[in-house]
Amino acid sequence: MTVALEQVRRWSASGLDAVVVGLDTAAGRLGALRDALVRGRPPDAWRGLAADAARAEHGRLTARVERLAAEVGVMRAGVAAAADAVGGVRAALAEAQDLADLSGLTIAADGAVTGPRPQVAAVAQAVAQAEVEDRLGQVLHAATALDTDLAALLAGTAGTTGPGAPDADPAGPAGAATISAGATVGAPPPPDGTPAGNAGWWSALSPAARRRVVAEHPEWVGNRDGIPAAVRDEANRALLDAQAGRLDADLRAVQARYDVLTAEGPGAVEVVWFAQRNDLLARLDALHRRREVLDAVRAAAAGTDRSVLLLDLDRPHPRAAVAVGDVDTAEHVAVLTPGFGTTVRSGLGAEEETVAALRDRSLSALGGAGRGGESVATVAWLGYDVPVGVVAVSTPDAGRSGGADLARFYDGIDASRRTDPHLTALGHSYGSVTTGYALQQAHGVDDAVVFGSPGLGTDHVDDLHVPPGHTGVVEAPWDPVADLGWFGDDPNRLDGVTGLSARPATLPDGSATAGSVLHADYLTPGTTSQFNIAATVAGLPEERILDPGVGVGDVVRDAVGRGRP
Repeated sequence: MTVALEQVRRWSASGLDAVVVGLDTAAGRLGALRDALVRGRPPDAWRGLAADAARAEHGRLTARVERLAAEVGVMRAGVAAAADAVGGVRAALAEAQDLADLSGLTIAADGAVTGPRPQVAAVAQAVAQAEVEDRLGQVLHAATALDTDLAALLAGTAGTTGPGAPDADPAGPAGAATISAGATVGAPPPPDGTPAGNAGWWSALSPAARRRVVAEHPEWVGNRDGIPAAVRDEANRALLDAQAGRLDADLRAVQARYDVLTAEGPGAVEVVWFAQRNDLLARLDALHRRREVLDAVRAAAAGTDRSVLLLDLDRPHPRAAVAVGDVDTAEHVAVLTPGFGTTVRSGLGAEEETVAALRDRSLSALGGAGRGGESVATVAWLGYDVPVGVVAVSTPDAGRSGGADLARFYDGIDASRRTDPHLTALGHSYGSVTTGYALQQAHGVDDAVVFGSPGLGTDHVDDLHVPPGHTGVVEAPWDPVADLGWFGDDPNRLDGVTGLSARPATLPDGSATAGSVLHADYLTPGTTSQFNIAATVAGLPEERILDPGVGVGDVVRDAVGRGRP
């Protein structure tokens, strides 16, 4: 039976803590009684029927006391775990209530979430309401599981300690294992949970449960949007080490088989020998390529203040995301989605260096604006099947599917924190296509900048869930990709988009910046385009250098018509 919200509101760990104290006292008394029984054992010199009866009764009493002591220990552990779990459930409920209060929503006694607050936009209200409902769902799910497990523990103990209970020494009361594992670790997160639901599941766990989940089930949280970045990093590093260990073992085993095969020589049937050798060589090559992927992630995550927020290497196109800075606490967070040809194996390291330099430039801009106390985190997100061929890059398929994952990643950053950061979405080349599709689904992105963009998957900026006036585009001279307009119209021609300069400029502080040309230099340090993007990330729109970015490509397109189907 599902526990009602009003019941959870009345829950308190203090009553369970008092039970734990009482059980500690009982355990002490039983220990003293057991010691007394040991001292009072009938002497070995005593012989006869009376002596045998005394020893038998003494044995039964000793066994009963030892069983009671063991069960009190199990009960104590279970109630203590339940007390911790109650604390987690109550904390999760408080977070849901805080979010409701912040959004002007009301949580009724039956758990219904209602609004609205007139000054909050209808869409924002609906998004906040859905998040609160998801969180409450996880609170009630955790509370019901805890109530069921604790009832099983109490019922099982009563069945083995009440009047007429057998003198046998069972392993423990029914339900003891359940309360120990269930209340302390809990059930896995919902398989298709929303970021808000995942955040609610995590917040409903006690601190002990969280530690055990990361230690015993890192796969539950490493790639789960809505889980704090620090937790995802710890889990993914553990998974990375485990995968590296298994990979090294596979490499040694296959290499040993290859060495034996080549040492023996072809033998009588050469065609079979060559087939076996070629198969082993192919397996070695695949394992070495996988090792290169692992090494690329490790190298990108090795720097100071790095964290691994995504690790999915068991697929034809491995995925990963590395953050620079503290995503859990930074006032400003930016997520960069790169484009065509960028793979984890060959490109993650360069993207990590790019976002690290962007973070430094954003911090410098904040310092120059007198806001040096604010923090920035940047993320290189390779969480989709980046197109690597001409056919793949000409279709929106990767952008659509990747956009759905990227939208969850954006939403997960907000859901994992008590206070939302100033969140900026950045997309380069085909990555801007993925970003465009993501922004049509995500809520909570405050600014977006696309550069070298062949389109956003729409002709209307209003389709993007970004505040009006907060979508920027950078188009460098002689960038042919930026004028394609293949996935929607050229972004620099859309109403409501702010053009940011990629030309040489003098900044407000008097320093000069270089221009960017062609397709690959938008985030090169020292360029106007990098400064404009950094100023956006830092929440300094007034510092940016504006330019519509209209060039020869736009003139040619006007003459020949749009190039997309």
